[in-house]
Amino acid sequence: GAQDYRHWRRGKKMFDARRLLTKEQVLTIPNAMSAFRILLIPFIIWTYASDRHYLAFALVLVSALSDMLDGLVARKLNMVSDFGKFIDPVADKLTQAAILICLMTQHSHIYILFIILAVKELATLWMGAAVFNRHDSVHSAKWYGKLCTVVLEGATMLLMVLPNASENLVHLFIFICACVLIFAFIMYALLYLKMLIHGVDREKDAG
Repeated sequence: GAQDYRHWRRGKKMFDARRLLTKEQVLTIPNAMSAFRILLIPFIIWTYASDRHYLAFALVLVSALSDMLDGLVARKLNMVSDFGKFIDPVADKLTQAAILICLMTQHSHIYILFIILAVKELATLWMGAAVFNRHDSVHSAKWYGKLCTVVLEGATMLLMVLPNASENLVHLFIFICACVLIFAFIMYALLYLKMLIHGVDREKDAG
C-alpha cells in the first residue's frame, strides 16, 4: 500500500545518496585539492593566532589558488563529480568561517559576517538537501556564489595583513561582504525554489 511505497522511496533515496561516496566519485584530483584546503584550515588559524599574519595570509592565498585550479582540473580532465560539487563549497565555507573567526580577535564587529555566513550556509544546505532528496541532483556553484567567495575572501585577506586597519575601513568591508552574502543567499534560495517546483534542468546545471 501507500506505506510500503513510502518505505521503498525512502530506501531508494538512501541508495541514491550512496552513489556520492563511490570510488569514482571521491578519488579524484580535484577532490584531493579540496581536501588539501580543508587540511590547511588548522594551520591558518594557528599561524594567525601566533601573530604571523603574513604567513596566515600566504596559506589563505595558497588555498584560494587551489580553489581556482581544482575547477579547471575537473573540467580539463573530465573529473567533474557530484561529490566534488559538494566537497568543494564545503572547503570554501569552512575556510571562510576560519578566517572570520581569526579576524574577530582583532575586529569584534566581524561577528556580523560570521552570523550571516552561518545562516546562509545552513539554509542553503537544507534547501540543497531537499532538492537532492526530490530530484537526486547536486548543483554546481553559480556565478553569484563564486562572486561571493571572491569578495569575501578578498576583503578578509586584506584585513589579515592590515591588523591596524581603521574602524571605518573595517565597517566598509563588513557592509560590502554582507550585501554580497545576502544577494547570493537570495539568488540560491530562488534557484532551489525553482528546482523544487519545476524540477532540475540537468544540462544547465552541468556547468
